[in-house]
Amino acid sequence: MVGNLSSFFQEQILYPLLNDNPYYTLGETVLYGLAFLFFVWLASRFFEKMKIDIGLKFLVGWSGWILIMAGTRVLEDQEVLTSRLFITPYNDVFFISVAFSLMFILKVLEDKGVADFYQVWMRVPYILFVPILFFLSYSNLVGGLYILSIFSLVMGLLYLLRKNFVSLLSSENMVAMSSHILDASATFVAMSVFGAFEKHIVPNLFIDIFGPVVMFPLKIAVVGFVLYYIDKEVDNDSERRFFKLMIFSLGLGPGLRGLIQAVGY
Repeated sequence: MVGNLSSFFQEQILYPLLNDNPYYTLGETVLYGLAFLFFVWLASRFFEKMKIDIGLKFLVGWSGWILIMAGTRVLEDQEVLTSRLFITPYNDVFFISVAFSLMFILKVLEDKGVADFYQVWMRVPYILFVPILFFLSYSNLVGGLYILSIFSLVMGLLYLLRKNFVSLLSSENMVAMSSHILDASATFVAMSVFGAFEKHIVPNLFIDIFGPVVMFPLKIAVVGFVLYYIDKEVDNDSERRFFKLMIFSLGLGPGLRGLIQAVGY
Protein backbone atom coordinates (compact mmCIF):
# COMPACT_ATOMS: atom_id res chain seq x y z
CA MET A 1 0.00 0.00 0.00
CA VAL A 2 2.75 2.45 1.02
CA GLY A 3 4.75 1.45 -2.04
CA ASN A 4 1.77 2.08 -4.33
CA LEU A 5 1.18 5.50 -2.81
CA SER A 6 4.84 6.36 -3.13
CA SER A 7 4.86 5.23 -6.76
CA PHE A 8 1.68 7.22 -7.50
CA PHE A 9 3.15 10.35 -5.90
CA GLN A 10 6.39 10.07 -7.85
CA GLU A 11 4.78 9.30 -11.22
CA GLN A 12 1.75 11.57 -11.00
CA ILE A 13 3.07 14.56 -9.04
CA LEU A 14 6.80 14.66 -8.21
CA TYR A 15 8.24 13.68 -11.61
CA PRO A 16 5.87 15.96 -13.60
CA LEU A 17 6.70 18.87 -11.28
CA LEU A 18 10.40 18.36 -11.92
CA ASN A 19 9.97 17.93 -15.66
CA ASP A 20 8.01 19.87 -18.27
CA ASN A 21 5.83 16.97 -19.43
CA PRO A 22 3.87 17.31 -22.70
CA TYR A 23 0.63 16.25 -20.94
CA TYR A 24 -0.70 16.92 -17.46
CA THR A 25 -1.16 13.85 -15.29
CA LEU A 26 -4.20 13.23 -13.11
CA GLY A 27 -2.07 13.97 -10.04
CA GLU A 28 -0.90 17.29 -11.48
CA THR A 29 -4.45 18.25 -12.42
CA VAL A 30 -5.73 17.63 -8.90
CA LEU A 31 -2.73 19.37 -7.33
CA TYR A 32 -3.07 22.47 -9.53
CA GLY A 33 -6.80 22.57 -8.88
CA LEU A 34 -6.28 22.55 -5.12
CA ALA A 35 -3.46 25.09 -5.44
CA PHE A 36 -5.73 27.41 -7.42
CA LEU A 37 -8.49 27.15 -4.80
CA PHE A 38 -5.94 27.99 -2.10
CA PHE A 39 -4.73 30.94 -4.17
CA VAL A 40 -8.32 32.20 -4.59
CA TRP A 41 -8.86 32.02 -0.83
CA LEU A 42 -5.57 33.76 -0.09
CA ALA A 43 -6.05 36.41 -2.76
CA SER A 44 -9.58 37.21 -1.59
CA ARG A 45 -8.26 37.91 1.92
CA PHE A 46 -5.47 40.08 0.49
CA PHE A 47 -7.80 42.06 -1.77
CA GLU A 48 -10.18 42.67 1.13
CA LYS A 49 -7.36 43.73 3.47
CA MET A 50 -5.77 46.04 0.89
CA LYS A 51 -9.16 47.37 -0.25
CA ILE A 52 -8.43 46.63 -3.91
CA ASP A 53 -11.09 48.00 -6.24
CA ILE A 54 -11.42 45.66 -9.22
CA GLY A 55 -12.26 48.16 -11.92
CA LEU A 56 -11.00 48.73 -15.45
CA LYS A 57 -7.65 50.22 -14.38
CA PHE A 58 -6.93 47.29 -12.09
CA LEU A 59 -7.92 44.81 -14.80
CA VAL A 60 -5.54 46.45 -17.27
CA GLY A 61 -2.60 46.05 -14.87
CA TRP A 62 -3.62 42.52 -13.85
CA SER A 63 -3.80 41.48 -17.50
CA GLY A 64 -0.30 42.89 -17.99
CA TRP A 65 1.14 40.53 -15.40
CA ILE A 66 -0.60 37.59 -17.06
CA LEU A 67 0.90 38.75 -20.36
CA ILE A 68 4.37 38.69 -18.77
CA MET A 69 3.77 35.16 -17.47
CA ALA A 70 2.62 34.01 -20.91
CA GLY A 71 5.51 35.71 -22.70
CA THR A 72 8.23 34.32 -20.46
CA ARG A 73 6.65 30.86 -20.62
CA VAL A 74 6.81 30.97 -24.42
CA LEU A 75 10.44 32.14 -24.27
CA GLU A 76 11.16 29.03 -22.22
CA ASP A 77 9.35 26.90 -24.83
CA GLN A 78 11.51 28.52 -27.49
CA GLU A 79 14.64 27.85 -25.36
CA VAL A 80 15.47 31.52 -25.09
CA LEU A 81 15.05 31.21 -21.33
CA THR A 82 16.45 27.99 -19.88
CA SER A 83 15.79 28.34 -16.16
CA ARG A 84 13.17 26.07 -14.60
CA LEU A 85 11.79 29.21 -12.98
CA PHE A 86 9.92 29.89 -16.21
CA ILE A 87 7.94 26.65 -16.50
CA THR A 88 4.59 25.96 -14.87
CA PRO A 89 3.91 26.23 -11.94
CA TYR A 90 7.10 28.05 -10.89
CA ASN A 91 6.61 30.81 -13.47
CA ASP A 92 3.12 31.54 -12.11
CA VAL A 93 4.22 31.52 -8.46
CA PHE A 94 7.16 33.84 -9.16
CA PHE A 95 5.25 36.53 -11.06
CA ILE A 96 2.18 36.33 -8.82
CA SER A 97 4.49 36.94 -5.86
CA VAL A 98 6.02 39.94 -7.62
CA ALA A 99 2.59 41.33 -8.57
CA PHE A 100 1.18 40.99 -5.07
CA SER A 101 4.30 42.52 -3.57
CA LEU A 102 3.88 45.48 -5.92
CA MET A 103 0.24 45.84 -4.90
CA PHE A 104 1.22 45.96 -1.24
CA ILE A 105 4.00 48.51 -1.83
CA LEU A 106 1.80 50.73 -3.98
CA LYS A 107 -1.00 50.70 -1.41
CA VAL A 108 1.46 51.74 1.31
CA LEU A 109 2.83 54.52 -0.91
CA GLU A 110 -0.68 55.65 -1.79
CA ASP A 111 -1.64 55.87 1.87
CA LYS A 112 1.40 58.11 2.38
CA GLY A 113 0.36 60.27 -0.57
CA VAL A 114 3.46 59.33 -2.55
CA ALA A 115 1.91 57.44 -5.49
CA ASP A 116 -1.39 56.78 -7.24
CA PHE A 117 -1.94 53.03 -6.97
CA TYR A 118 -3.86 52.49 -10.20
CA GLN A 119 -1.83 54.86 -12.37
CA VAL A 120 1.37 52.97 -11.50
CA TRP A 121 -0.22 49.51 -11.35
CA MET A 122 -1.65 49.65 -14.86
CA ARG A 123 1.68 50.72 -16.43
CA VAL A 124 4.44 48.73 -14.70
CA PRO A 125 3.80 45.27 -16.24
CA TYR A 126 3.70 46.63 -19.79
CA ILE A 127 6.96 48.48 -19.26
CA LEU A 128 8.49 45.23 -18.00
CA PHE A 129 7.06 43.36 -21.00
CA VAL A 130 8.87 45.55 -23.55
CA PRO A 131 12.23 43.66 -23.29
CA ILE A 132 10.37 40.37 -23.78
CA LEU A 133 9.10 41.62 -27.14
CA PHE A 134 12.66 41.73 -28.51
CA PHE A 135 13.28 38.03 -27.83
CA LEU A 136 10.01 36.52 -29.04
CA SER A 137 9.74 34.91 -32.47
CA TYR A 138 7.49 36.51 -35.11
CA SER A 139 7.98 33.96 -37.88
CA ASN A 140 4.27 33.17 -38.26
CA LEU A 141 2.19 36.33 -37.95
CA VAL A 142 -0.51 34.65 -40.04
CA GLY A 143 -1.05 32.16 -37.21
CA GLY A 144 -1.77 35.00 -34.82
CA LEU A 145 -4.12 36.56 -37.38
CA TYR A 146 -6.05 33.28 -37.62
CA ILE A 147 -6.56 33.23 -33.87
CA LEU A 148 -7.59 36.87 -33.59
CA SER A 149 -9.98 36.54 -36.54
CA ILE A 150 -11.75 33.53 -35.06
CA PHE A 151 -11.78 35.18 -31.63
CA SER A 152 -13.39 38.31 -33.11
CA LEU A 153 -15.96 36.25 -35.01
CA VAL A 154 -17.09 34.26 -31.96
CA MET A 155 -17.15 37.33 -29.71
CA GLY A 156 -19.17 39.14 -32.38
CA LEU A 157 -21.72 36.32 -32.39
CA LEU A 158 -21.96 36.48 -28.59
CA TYR A 159 -22.55 40.23 -28.76
CA LEU A 160 -25.40 39.63 -31.20
CA LEU A 161 -26.95 37.25 -28.67
CA ARG A 162 -26.70 39.75 -25.79
CA LYS A 163 -30.22 41.10 -26.25
CA ASN A 164 -31.60 37.60 -25.69
CA PHE A 165 -29.34 36.87 -22.71
CA VAL A 166 -28.95 40.29 -21.11
CA SER A 167 -28.10 39.04 -17.62
CA LEU A 168 -25.81 36.18 -18.61
CA LEU A 169 -23.95 38.23 -21.22
CA SER A 170 -23.54 41.37 -19.13
CA SER A 171 -20.46 43.56 -19.67
CA GLU A 172 -18.66 41.93 -16.72
CA ASN A 173 -19.45 38.46 -17.97
CA MET A 174 -18.44 39.25 -21.54
CA VAL A 175 -15.01 40.33 -20.29
CA ALA A 176 -14.62 37.10 -18.32
CA MET A 177 -15.91 35.03 -21.25
CA SER A 178 -13.62 36.77 -23.76
CA SER A 179 -10.47 35.34 -22.19
CA HIS A 180 -11.80 31.81 -22.57
CA ILE A 181 -12.87 32.44 -26.17
CA LEU A 182 -9.28 33.57 -26.83
CA ASP A 183 -8.04 30.33 -25.26
CA ALA A 184 -10.48 28.26 -27.33
CA SER A 185 -9.46 30.13 -30.51
CA ALA A 186 -5.75 29.57 -29.82
CA THR A 187 -6.32 25.88 -29.07
CA PHE A 188 -8.45 25.38 -32.18
CA VAL A 189 -5.92 27.01 -34.53
CA ALA A 190 -2.90 25.37 -32.90
CA MET A 191 -4.40 21.88 -33.17
CA SER A 192 -6.20 22.24 -36.51
CA VAL A 193 -3.57 24.17 -38.45
CA PHE A 194 -0.23 23.54 -36.76
CA GLY A 195 -0.64 20.03 -35.34
CA ALA A 196 -0.26 21.04 -31.69
CA PHE A 197 -1.79 19.07 -28.82
CA GLU A 198 -3.84 19.86 -25.71
CA LYS A 199 -2.11 19.27 -22.36
CA HIS A 200 -5.16 19.16 -20.09
CA ILE A 201 -7.02 15.93 -19.35
CA VAL A 202 -10.66 17.02 -19.45
CA PRO A 203 -10.56 19.00 -22.73
CA ASN A 204 -8.74 16.08 -24.37
CA LEU A 205 -11.66 13.76 -23.55
CA PHE A 206 -13.97 15.95 -25.62
CA ILE A 207 -11.42 16.78 -28.33
CA ASP A 208 -10.81 13.09 -28.97
CA ILE A 209 -14.52 12.69 -29.74
CA PHE A 210 -15.57 15.96 -31.39
CA GLY A 211 -12.30 17.55 -32.48
CA PRO A 212 -10.76 20.86 -31.34
CA VAL A 213 -13.84 22.87 -32.42
CA VAL A 214 -15.56 21.50 -29.31
CA MET A 215 -13.53 23.96 -27.23
CA PHE A 216 -15.94 26.76 -28.18
CA PRO A 217 -19.23 25.22 -26.98
CA LEU A 218 -17.40 23.62 -24.06
CA LYS A 219 -15.96 26.95 -22.89
CA ILE A 220 -19.22 28.84 -23.42
CA ALA A 221 -21.25 26.21 -21.55
CA VAL A 222 -18.92 25.75 -18.58
CA VAL A 223 -17.85 29.37 -18.14
CA GLY A 224 -21.41 30.56 -18.78
CA PHE A 225 -22.74 28.27 -16.05
CA VAL A 226 -20.09 29.39 -13.56
CA LEU A 227 -20.79 33.07 -14.27
CA TYR A 228 -24.53 32.49 -13.95
CA TYR A 229 -23.96 30.79 -10.60
CA ILE A 230 -21.77 33.65 -9.36
CA ASP A 231 -24.38 36.24 -10.36
CA LYS A 232 -27.11 34.24 -8.66
CA GLU A 233 -25.36 33.35 -5.42
CA VAL A 234 -22.91 36.21 -4.72
CA ASP A 235 -24.65 39.43 -3.66
CA ASN A 236 -21.60 41.49 -2.70
CA ASP A 237 -20.36 43.49 -5.71
CA SER A 238 -16.69 43.33 -4.69
CA GLU A 239 -16.78 39.57 -4.13
CA ARG A 240 -18.60 39.02 -7.40
CA ARG A 241 -16.04 41.02 -9.38
CA PHE A 242 -13.23 39.17 -7.59
CA PHE A 243 -14.56 35.73 -8.54
CA LYS A 244 -15.06 36.87 -12.13
CA LEU A 245 -11.48 38.15 -12.14
CA MET A 246 -10.34 34.64 -11.21
CA ILE A 247 -12.43 33.14 -14.03
CA PHE A 248 -11.00 35.71 -16.44
CA SER A 249 -7.46 34.84 -15.35
CA LEU A 250 -7.95 31.11 -15.94
CA GLY A 251 -8.67 31.78 -19.61
CA LEU A 252 -6.34 34.69 -20.31
CA GLY A 253 -3.13 32.91 -19.29
CA PRO A 254 -3.36 29.95 -21.69
CA GLY A 255 -5.07 32.14 -24.29
CA LEU A 256 -2.19 34.62 -24.46
CA ARG A 257 0.38 31.85 -24.33
CA GLY A 258 -1.32 30.08 -27.24
CA LEU A 259 -1.49 33.31 -29.24
CA ILE A 260 2.18 34.17 -28.66
CA GLN A 261 3.21 30.58 -29.44
CA ALA A 262 1.27 30.58 -32.71
CA VAL A 263 2.99 33.79 -33.84
CA GLY A 264 6.33 32.05 -33.32
CA TYR A 265 5.61 28.70 -34.99
